[in-house]
Amino acid sequence: MPRARTTIRAAAVATATGLALSLAAALPAAADTVPSPGYPVEESALTPFLDQEIVWAECPEPELVAAGLECTEFEVPLDYGDPDGARLTIAASRAAATDPEERLGLLLINPGGPGGPARHMPAALSGTSAHGVYDLIGMDPRGTGASSPLDCGVEFPMIRPRASDAEISTDTREKIRYARACDAAEGDRFPHMTTANTARDMDVLRAASGEERINYLGYSYGTYLGPVYGSLFPERLDRSVLDSSIHPDGVWRDVFLGQAPAGTANMERYTEWLAEHDDVYGFGTDPEGIVALFDETSARLDEEPRDDVPNVELVDGATFDLLAFSASRDQGYWDVNSWFLRLLVDGEPVPGEEFEQPEMNPVFDMSMDLFSAVVCEAEWPDRLGLYHQQSREYRDAHPYGTGALWTAPQACTFTRNAPTEKPVELVRDGYPETLVIAADHDANTFYEGGPVMAERLESPLLTVTDEGGHGFYLMPDPYTGEPGHPCVNAVVDSYLIDGVVPQDTECGGIPRPGSPEVSTFDGDPGLLLTDVERPNEWLLPTAPR
Repeated sequence: MPRARTTIRAAAVATATGLALSLAAALPAAADTVPSPGYPVEESALTPFLDQEIVWAECPEPELVAAGLECTEFEVPLDYGDPDGARLTIAASRAAATDPEERLGLLLINPGGPGGPARHMPAALSGTSAHGVYDLIGMDPRGTGASSPLDCGVEFPMIRPRASDAEISTDTREKIRYARACDAAEGDRFPHMTTANTARDMDVLRAASGEERINYLGYSYGTYLGPVYGSLFPERLDRSVLDSSIHPDGVWRDVFLGQAPAGTANMERYTEWLAEHDDVYGFGTDPEGIVALFDETSARLDEEPRDDVPNVELVDGATFDLLAFSASRDQGYWDVNSWFLRLLVDGEPVPGEEFEQPEMNPVFDMSMDLFSAVVCEAEWPDRLGLYHQQSREYRDAHPYGTGALWTAPQACTFTRNAPTEKPVELVRDGYPETLVIAADHDANTFYEGGPVMAERLESPLLTVTDEGGHGFYLMPDPYTGEPGHPCVNAVVDSYLIDGVVPQDTECGGIPRPGSPEVSTFDGDPGLLLTDVERPNEWLLPTAPR
């Protein structure tokens, strides 16, 4: 579940992989640091790691240097139960606080995954209010990015959303081969690539940095990593924000299965909007008829794939399904995305310069091997019949909501290297209230998880309404580059910077485009972005309705 909203083409490829606040009291000061039960051994056994020196220097990647970041590396044990055994190298980046006199400490940022590196993240928040008072830290989790990598040596097999019965069987055989390859290449390390151990790596970074506590900002999968750290090291976590929260009881298979119906619901919202604007986009006035048109296009592209679409190696039916899934999520860009899909439906050329969109960060490279290891920390069914039955059901019911993508068995089903410990029970006992954010139509981390996470942590929930996006705080608009969702930004800034805990509240999502007059459309997406008046609820937080 990578956090960042990407372009509809990049997202499809990756998938196929305070203001008017009703405020409570300010955050209390955290307790003094005391020994923590977060490690499986006495902390004295970890002294070589906790007392190592963190040296910040120039980053090896030009992209990070250009962003003004510094980098470092430090060592951690592969197995915290055996600190004298094998070691891993963990890489991190920093954007030091720009107002040292007002510095509040470290803000560790995780973009999601599992399997997503994080050293690029401080650049995303560079120059913001949070950057003024926090050292922004991006740590590549063990197994990702510039940290000691996990490499199974073979490509992760990805099943199509509309997989046929034969393809479902083939995918199972490929997953078995993949699991055996991981066992052979990384069998000694695979079981130790867990969320709990990543949280322990975060604590090593805290200690080696000379900090008593950390602050935390996590997106998507990062909304699980943060509470795991808080559960293991409660006296060492101060302020924390969980943006686009997962369901704490869904780790991991149910979290993935929930993406399918959430995606289907977004497609229903999107096609209803298209039907209302048939005079502009020409898809028809019947939402079901529009879905049928998409189905026909998907089938045609399966028979005759296209290799002439910019930024996509090949557009076949599966790619089209994922493109439509991605296009349906962010209603603020339904106009641009609709013209792109219109060209595919009509079989027309897609001019690259007219539909040029921002590329994904070159430093962000999702590790599916690490993903496969981390999700194995939870139990998975051992009955192949269940996987196959659900794959057929989801294929038919949710072709534009990931379909069979996550119903298929994973490496966890077949690996011989079981995780070393069970998932951490999430509890907030000893650290301040966190701020949980969830969007009501998020298809990556479905909304129901947000309220449950907030209740579990006895913390406030910020709901983003009429919004299908994923990841909100200070995330840039993909077209303007400006931070989107000012209401969310205001609530989070008040919490992170001023220590003010909001009550449960709401922010409106990015408004849907109006009916633009685009009869003179010349291919410039800028002409399609309607200058709609932003309603107050998009700018100001409100009490829940």
